[in-house]
Amino acid sequence: MPLLPYKTMRWLLLGIPLLDACTNSQVSPPGQTTDNRPIYRPIYGSYESVRNVRTMAVQPIRQAGKIYLKDGFLFVNEVGAGVHIVDNRNPQKPVPISFVSIPGARELAVKDSILYADNTVDLVALNIANPLNVRLVKRIENAYPVTAYPPMRNVRFECPDPGKGLVVGWQRSENESAKCWR
Repeated sequence: MPLLPYKTMRWLLLGIPLLDACTNSQVSPPGQTTDNRPIYRPIYGSYESVRNVRTMAVQPIRQAGKIYLKDGFLFVNEVGAGVHIVDNRNPQKPVPISFVSIPGARELAVKDSILYADNTVDLVALNIANPLNVRLVKRIENAYPVTAYPPMRNVRFECPDPGKGLVVGWQRSENESAKCWR
């Protein structure tokens, strides 16, 4: 099978994100008369508050994501909020150590003694060599695009207003006038 020309491939690849776009042209998708889908509203924050990565006291795990084990310590992603650090050197008695607040963190990866995480629109690198003293080593600002829709599919939502700040999360809502959907 012959390969597509470079220009054609480039336009195809550039167009793929458009297939996952949201719309606000109508309340319901075409052909749908009633809409029972869940509704969400954006939660706003400032760039300053989002970029405030800090170590805090132990927090309860509410929505666990990825888990990494390094040198007997568990690094548990709290989806959208940060990373729980648990001393698991004695697996029969794990001990929560602290919580690293990383607003918007949905993904994390570990290489050597560096934990990488998304920080809403930024990428942060944290030194975890000493889990009791986690330090921010580097930040790449605006590494990710601003999210214009919730991560869930088949939902309605209030269209984000950039004038209100950066969207840092989504919360269930009862606003029946939500005009965007995904």
